[in-house]
Amino acid sequence: MKRVRRMLWALGLFSAAAQAQTVNLQQATEMALNTDPRIEEQRANVAAAQALIQRVEGEGGIRASVNMYAALAPRAQNGIFTNGTNTCLAGQDCTLRAGGNTINDGITVTSGITASIIKPLYTFGKLSNYKTAAQFNKQVKADQVALAKGETWLTVRRAYYGYLTARDTRRFLTGVRNQLAESEQPLKKRADAGNGSMRDVYALENGLGQLDRYIAESEGVEKIALDGLKTMIGVPIHDSLTVADDHIEPVASPDGSLQKYANQALLDRPEMHMAESGLSAMRSYVEARKAERYPDIYAGVVASAEFTPGRDQINNPYIYDPLNQALVTPVLGIKWDFNPGVISANVSGAEAEMRGVVAKAQLAQVGIPYQVAEAYHSMHALKTEITALNQARVAAKRWMISSFLDFQAGIIDGGKLAEAVKANTATQVDYLRAVNDYNMQVAQLKIATGDYPQ
Repeated sequence: MKRVRRMLWALGLFSAAAQAQTVNLQQATEMALNTDPRIEEQRANVAAAQALIQRVEGEGGIRASVNMYAALAPRAQNGIFTNGTNTCLAGQDCTLRAGGNTINDGITVTSGITASIIKPLYTFGKLSNYKTAAQFNKQVKADQVALAKGETWLTVRRAYYGYLTARDTRRFLTGVRNQLAESEQPLKKRADAGNGSMRDVYALENGLGQLDRYIAESEGVEKIALDGLKTMIGVPIHDSLTVADDHIEPVASPDGSLQKYANQALLDRPEMHMAESGLSAMRSYVEARKAERYPDIYAGVVASAEFTPGRDQINNPYIYDPLNQALVTPVLGIKWDFNPGVISANVSGAEAEMRGVVAKAQLAQVGIPYQVAEAYHSMHALKTEITALNQARVAAKRWMISSFLDFQAGIIDGGKLAEAVKANTATQVDYLRAVNDYNMQVAQLKIATGDYPQ
């Protein structure tokens, strides 16, 4: 029985190890870009835009129409004259039969077919402009895919760096707490023996409680960030996941001037491409709307036939019976659907939309350089902040260690130790937060300049 339990325990460990995954930032990014439904949604929009192009192309191609039907029709027998024949001999009564709208001869079944094959020859620019607009619309949708990728790329970094920051913060706070906790029992014994003050015990317990609070807070952020990373990269929420980095470290600072990055953004940002494509699409759309004032010229073949067994067939070129006939003929025609009020409204609406696109393009030209400047200045400010905090945290750590030793030796009281612990904790946490913010600003600068996988 014990052997079976050991085997089951070993299989459980093997299963847990098999499910665990370790990813670095690059791997997490690639996984997210391949699994994010938001990106797939934008790709579907590109496919829909391609279908719109094909639809416009289809409007300019050959159109075929076939209609087959069966219906009821009045019978018509015993000739067209009152003598009961279809001929009129000399000396006979040649009076045409009356009662054309009656069904005195009864009802029969008729069947027929109408068919046409039509090819537009010239549409005065409607189809060509609609097609151009549809092609530029597809470019806009493709740039929206790039925007979705950028959002995913940035979100992965936010979760990855956030997890590392929270984990490092928790580990640091836990280490400080464990170090202080070692003095709790000896301090109580000294106070109970009359060789110490209970004030120091209370101060230490207060510090431990505060550390427990911040540790719990860090643990919560750590778990949330890790679960967010799992969600982004497509790992089930209950599966194990570890990251390859042991600690959060400042990433390399990009080289280049603000002017260089601003110029790069105006060239590479998807929003700029979208503004240009959108403006071109709207220009063509307006021209297409204006072209609706003019007709369509077309050519084709039209055929129709109908057969009614209950009616006599009259083979006379001057008498046409639509219930017994056959026709095939080539056609050349002009089709004109003209509604001045609707056309004018369509043109005005298209021009209004174009003004909106122009405004968006102008906003992008003004706003994008500001976004670059904001990320650029924030990145450099945080880089300087990290340098200062790195020096401060070294000094704060030494201050805490020396204060701890002095406290154990009875040279200082708990208040002085608490002050040193608080300063060390705040400085270290501020440093880790600054590193996270700096790394995110570097990522934000890449987003602002369009320097990410598109």
